[in-house]
Amino acid sequence: MDTPKKPPVEGKSFAANVNATSGKSQKRIFKRKRAGIVLTREEVAAIKIGRKKLRKELKAAGIKSKKEFELTAASLMLYFDKPKFLALIPWLFGGKGLWLLLGAAAALLTVLLAMSMVTELRGHFTINLSDGMFREGFTLSETARFENPTMRLFAEPAVDVPAFSIGDIKEDVNSIDGRHNEDQYFAYTYYIRNEGESTVDYSWQLRLNSETQELSEAVWVMVFEDDVMRFYAKPREDGSQEALPYFGEDNRGYVKQPLIQYAAQPEDQYDLVWQNGEHARYRLIPLNFESDEIVTSGIQTSVEPMEYHKYTVVIWLEGDDPDCTNEKIGGYAGIEMQFQLVGEEENSSNSFERKWKEFWEGLAS
Repeated sequence: MDTPKKPPVEGKSFAANVNATSGKSQKRIFKRKRAGIVLTREEVAAIKIGRKKLRKELKAAGIKSKKEFELTAASLMLYFDKPKFLALIPWLFGGKGLWLLLGAAAALLTVLLAMSMVTELRGHFTINLSDGMFREGFTLSETARFENPTMRLFAEPAVDVPAFSIGDIKEDVNSIDGRHNEDQYFAYTYYIRNEGESTVDYSWQLRLNSETQELSEAVWVMVFEDDVMRFYAKPREDGSQEALPYFGEDNRGYVKQPLIQYAAQPEDQYDLVWQNGEHARYRLIPLNFESDEIVTSGIQTSVEPMEYHKYTVVIWLEGDDPDCTNEKIGGYAGIEMQFQLVGEEENSSNSFERKWKEFWEGLAS
């Protein structure tokens, strides 16, 4: 088979036409260049016409190779410089470039996820198991039957709740599984079970993980552990223990002792102010928060396989607390409960939200 010969190409006329033109600059953002020199609109048009004519003539001669066309066009100055950003495409999608691109995308998604999770979990009530608890086989559930066991629980916060009184907390607050009574206060009941093979000890902490407008000054917290209850509040500004009515104010008080049948320390938390026959008034004395961050903590020893424990956490804005003022309107408080094995390093029980928060703060710094 005879190899078709290339037809004579009037390349000089193409080049001469291109070089002879001059005129207006291009309007496009990425200017067309040849040999590093920005072309005019007329030069761009002339090259396009020349390339079109060259392609037509080569096809007529039976030459359809793109490589052949580009080599011929280059020799006749009928070409444009490749944009630099296009030159990056093969590098980005091959070899190290691909890994760099994937890494950058993953980093961006991680940052976005960190921001969204911190925003999402802000103000929620979360319950977390440490790595050691997870390895030992502990699980959480909203029901005593553990239909849906999990390593982490979280509940939507109570929103737009009014100032409330401890005396109005319902008697069955410890008897309803999951989240309840959100219209007036927050209450959440759940269970933890040892589904491992070892008998172990675990500890827990109830912590403030976020707040605005110093809302914790007016927040009171009640914790039931296996149906035994204690309630807590932050100390007063001078460091003294909170009480309602305050110590020395003996002309008023509560007409009943709310939920005293569940109290672990009734003699410390309920005080008789005065009594006249069948009429009596009582002072309620919350235990102090352990610190600005820790509400309270506890420990369970010798927890055997398949043994479970029940917890109910109640959170409300105590309307009789002097710190419950209009300045608290619009604030939020996020609280979490952390479980870890006794002797386990404390940082292994960091909450999910705190891990994201520390990661995000590290990026910001």
